Amino acid sequence: MPHARRLAVALVALLGLVVTVLGAWLAFTLGTSGTARFTATASEPLVIGPSTLNRVAVPVTVSATSRGGPVFLGVASPQDAAELISGARHQQVVVAEFPARTLRLATSGDATLADPTNLPLWRTTGRDTLVVSQDNAPESVVIYPGSAGPVDVTLTWTRNAWFLQSVVVLIAGLVVLALAAGWLWRSTRSRAGRQQGRAPRTSGRRSDLEAQA
Repeated sequence: MPHARRLAVALVALLGLVVTVLGAWLAFTLGTSGTARFTATASEPLVIGPSTLNRVAVPVTVSATSRGGPVFLGVASPQDAAELISGARHQQVVVAEFPARTLRLATSGDATLADPTNLPLWRTTGRDTLVVSQDNAPESVVIYPGSAGPVDVTLTWTRNAWFLQSVVVLIAGLVVLALAAGWLWRSTRSRAGRQQGRAPRTSGRRSDLEAQA
């Protein structure tokens, strides 16, 4: 039973270590501002749907830069964006991957997308960057590079509470680790003390037997 208890406490200590490392990594990654960034490089017009844009109830900054020149960004309803790119060769954000902090893209369509920059469907437009609030969700963003070439895309969310939450995780992990490690240390010292206490009595019995002989 004592061995099973020590094993259980050791597993708790290991869990505390894992939680501590996770909390420290999150705090370092998010920074004090609580900023999460996800990146990808698009080689075609890119659509970012509401499953990504509106997944978190905080504004998201969409940045799209290219060495070939300025890049157009437009915000539209998901239905209008889907009709716009229907049949055209484009890429779409499938998922924001964490902890890799990358955007997984999927490519579909064959036709060439005509320049959509002057269409009346846009709610908001920008060059190279824009901020999407959650006030009119659900929404989609279409990134049209034109002749600019490959585009480096970054989605940025900022929420101060995320840093505080990561610190809470870090502290919780440290507390669990400290308690479990302290129990193991005291248990080991107590066990060693009992073993040392037995040693003189054993030696004394041997001496008495030798004297009688």
